[in-house]
Amino acid sequence: MTRLILAAGLFVATVSTSLYAQTMDMQANIPFDFRVGSTVLPAGDYSIRHSDGILFVSQTSGARKSSVVLTVGADHPNAAIGKGTLQFNRYGDSYYLSKVWTPDSESARAPLKTPRERELASHIGLAGTASVALRSK
Repeated sequence: MTRLILAAGLFVATVSTSLYAQTMDMQANIPFDFRVGSTVLPAGDYSIRHSDGILFVSQTSGARKSSVVLTVGADHPNAAIGKGTLQFNRYGDSYYLSKVWTPDSESARAPLKTPRERELASHIGLAGTASVALRSK
């Protein structure tokens, strides 16, 4: 069922006209295990690509795990203008990718929150955030 929903979402995102037309292709070294959607990814080097509302996060070494999620527009912090950044929400010891923006973007992109992240947010509350710099390939 989850694969059917993901396939339908990818089809709609690909076929429809996107308000976010820029394409992003960056890299990051993420020093902690984290989640993108429902996928748990280990600490390491990652390729971060975004195109037409779809975010691709792929480990560049090791097990080469990856995740693909749909994104929506989000506020871009003024302090981050000119910097490419990944922002993570932390609930206890779990990190969830919450926003992505590139140096030239006017708005951030945010993966949709999973039911598990919403549950953690309501029971534990946001313990903090962490940011990781993006770099060009």
